[in-house]
Amino acid sequence: MSEIYEPTILVVDHSKLVRELLRETFLGGGFVVLLAAHGEEALERMAERRPDLVLTDVELPLLDGWELCSRLKQDPQTCDIPVVFLTSQREVPQRLRGLRLGAYDYLSKPFSPDELLLRVEMILDRTRSGAAAGERARAYLSGHTSHLAVGDVVQILAVNNKTGCLRLRCSEQGRVYFRDGRLTAAFTARTQGRKALYRIFAWNDADFHFDPHDQGDVEEHFDTSTQALLIDAFVAQDELTRSIPKLPDEHVPLGLTMERGVLSDPNVDLSPLEFAVIERVGRGATLRDLLDGIDEPDSEIAEALERLVHLEFIATPIEAAVAR
Repeated sequence: MSEIYEPTILVVDHSKLVRELLRETFLGGGFVVLLAAHGEEALERMAERRPDLVLTDVELPLLDGWELCSRLKQDPQTCDIPVVFLTSQREVPQRLRGLRLGAYDYLSKPFSPDELLLRVEMILDRTRSGAAAGERARAYLSGHTSHLAVGDVVQILAVNNKTGCLRLRCSEQGRVYFRDGRLTAAFTARTQGRKALYRIFAWNDADFHFDPHDQGDVEEHFDTSTQALLIDAFVAQDELTRSIPKLPDEHVPLGLTMERGVLSDPNVDLSPLEFAVIERVGRGATLRDLLDGIDEPDSEIAEALERLVHLEFIATPIEAAVAR
């Protein structure tokens, strides 16, 4: 009879109350739980037993979470252990700092124990899937983004220096090209380049398949590292998520609230993107028309539209109806 596998998690937090809460949560989920109050103690625990995942706060005595993560990622013996930050620091710059250090994820307090347990289980499933994919040197990779996120698939292909095309299908189709593990180009039905890549990264209900034989004679869109593109995509998605709830329905025509002569006023300080948005809204464009018709990333278009609404240059459909 085979033994039941029990993953090991190392919980690092200065609060005894939080440590005990997390201990009970993960014990109930079938984990072996190691506890540490600071980074130095965490390293001692890891010397005794190697964990499958490290869950750590940022603000710790003696050795903080940033330095702990940095040391783990620089050590060949521990660099493959996923590190997840669980902290009250929610600002985007802090989240980006964690990702740049090599953390797998950045979660915020307060947290739901059940949701946290599920999140950790999904991360371990993904990392095990990624390791298995890396062992199949010439095998193709396929699956669904609800089980393996686009960012994770991209990292697997990059780490293994793959060349070929990652094809995705949901309500539309997308293609992402690689050469020796480097992202070179991205396409959706209506977009290409960074705009297409950022959209694809947000697809959480898509089938994907990597074709190493399709090396695509396409123009290269990117001149930066895969890690930098991953971070940029994360920031763009975060900004778009913040802006969209403040904007009107994407299929309803927008309206101008200013005379066109105002645009020639030297005191009006607008960016080229904002001028492009105004020009299209003047022709009755909807938010969807703007997102699909302008080359800049969706997050930048949404931010420009949000500013123009705030300046009262563009009216939401309800405001336009009242004005008439």
